[in-house]
Amino acid sequence: MKNRKLILLRNLAILIVSLLFLTAGAGCIYADQLLNKINYAQPGSAAGADSGSAGIYDPGDTEPDSTAAGLVGGLYHDDAIKNILLLGSDDYQKNDTGRSDSMMLVSIDTRHKKLKVTSFMRDMYVAIPGIGSDKLNAAYSRGGGRAKGAQKVVSTIEANFGIDIDRFVIVDFSAFPKIINRLGGVTITLTSGEAKLINRYSESKKKNLTAGTFTLDGYQARYYSRIRAIGDDFERTQRQRKVFSSLVDKLKSSSLFQINSILSDTLNLVTTNMTKNEIVSLASHSLTYLNYPVSQHRVPADGEYKTGNVYIGKSTRPSDVLIVNLDKCKESLTKFLYENNIPEKTYG
Repeated sequence: MKNRKLILLRNLAILIVSLLFLTAGAGCIYADQLLNKINYAQPGSAAGADSGSAGIYDPGDTEPDSTAAGLVGGLYHDDAIKNILLLGSDDYQKNDTGRSDSMMLVSIDTRHKKLKVTSFMRDMYVAIPGIGSDKLNAAYSRGGGRAKGAQKVVSTIEANFGIDIDRFVIVDFSAFPKIINRLGGVTITLTSGEAKLINRYSESKKKNLTAGTFTLDGYQARYYSRIRAIGDDFERTQRQRKVFSSLVDKLKSSSLFQINSILSDTLNLVTTNMTKNEIVSLASHSLTYLNYPVSQHRVPADGEYKTGNVYIGKSTRPSDVLIVNLDKCKESLTKFLYENNIPEKTYG
């Protein structure tokens, strides 16, 4: 019983912290205390969340019927693929609803046995349902921030790109360094320019970085993930995926003491519309999912956008935006997520 408790606690930590985030018998009380720290939005409150299965396909079951993949409410959906939108919120200033600083769709594909990560570029100029056209990351603040803002990001991605999103997870700005510091940092290879910016602007007391491979502390890693002064937002999302990968590697070799510290310190900084039962279900299979090969995609991909300047709202100055070819974006995204298990559909 004790060994089982330790294994399942470890699974819970790996799931919640890496995707953003069980025990049996006596351990259930402790697990429930941890789960109670999470901020729960109304289950199924995200647009499209109720269009598919409320649970998730068990990898130990027989292969799901291919007819489970198709269109639900005009959106591509597959019962064997769980799409969870992971949002990094920058609402770290008092009375500021903030914007979704990072938007990654984590897809647990039990049909094709893959873990798929899709980055959505924040500067895409898109239609926000019920509001009007703006940059994608504005959907979070214009929707009201927190759970309502996350729901607006979900409905915006669904409306523009035609894929069904099951659930969302929001991680507060302040959680990032806590998680990484508890794990002893993340290993990242830096360019000279990146090192100079981190030394100058991160909140870390360490200012000795140069070009090369280093273990970054939480503040250094958080600033590294947010760098925009070098390159563009495409490189920025790539940095975020590098930190994500390094974080997962650290979690796989972390101690039970580190896991307990992470959960105790950061679960109160997580908001989700998943239920406790859904989290437990995902946690019980997390090691299986994390051993799936990881595939990556970006929206828009190369050749699917052009840069432009538009006036947004009452602004007197034009904003730099990415004007996307929605037809191409929809086609490449649905093929990435659902592969050959989608019905014929005319784009446009």
